[in-house]
Amino acid sequence: MRIKDRDFTELYSEQDLKKIISKCVSDVKNSISNTENLVLVGVLNGGVPLLNEIAFSMPENITLDYVKAVSYGNNTFSSGEIILLLDTQVEINGRDVVLVDDIIDSGRTMQFLKDHMRKKGARSVKVCSLFYKKNEMSIEPDFYGEMINEKFIIGFGLDYAQKGRNLKNILKLND
Repeated sequence: MRIKDRDFTELYSEQDLKKIISKCVSDVKNSISNTENLVLVGVLNGGVPLLNEIAFSMPENITLDYVKAVSYGNNTFSSGEIILLLDTQVEINGRDVVLVDDIIDSGRTMQFLKDHMRKKGARSVKVCSLFYKKNEMSIEPDFYGEMINEKFIIGFGLDYAQKGRNLKNILKLND
């Protein structure tokens, strides 16, 4: 598949992706006992599909909110500079927060957001991502669907220059 100026091929089919999502959602759901104090925070834009899957599996007494932090722009690599474009609107002080994103790559954005939530007084901050690229710099998420080594992927929230988020499968960038 060609998106903008790049070629991509399938890495995970829609069926494979459903299994990865299910594992991730199950891990979060099974580890959270006090949902009254829980705030699920979706990292816009990529974390929205996974946040929805988690939220729909939880009891009705959870709170949802969003943040938007950017470091990629229209590139396939992080700029290294994190900019917070949108902050949470609900009270975080004294609450348990689960940050939900599409991928932990360098980990800079998630570390920035974890620190930000702690400064806002969160009682605890956990991280959930659909995919995790393990490296010496990245933080390990508390919950994740699949560990990957691919350079760049799109689909189910992950994008290339804002394209491909709506795919129901995962594509990898061809070298």
